[in-house]
Amino acid sequence: MAKGRGRAGTHTSVTDAARPVVELLEKHGRVSRGVIQARVGARRHSIKVMPLEGGLRVTVVSKGSRQELHVYGITAAQAEQILASPDLDGYLINFARA
Repeated sequence: MAKGRGRAGTHTSVTDAARPVVELLEKHGRVSRGVIQARVGARRHSIKVMPLEGGLRVTVVSKGSRQELHVYGITAAQAEQILASPDLDGYLINFARA
């Protein structure tokens, strides 16, 4: 694994909905897995990308859970290209502009 890519932090739990997102993003930058919130009502899988100072906050929502990820080493424009993957065809993707 190249320096600056892969997993950041020690939290290893990933929801089923967030797993393909994490796998794609880890190929290009560092991903810190965040808090998982249960009992979330959603009609479909969605991804929200919000730029932060020094990285991105990526929130993945499924029919039963929400997981927040922090991504480092990737710009919002790069994330937009990465998340356009056919692996994520069933996801509604929203990019919040800073």
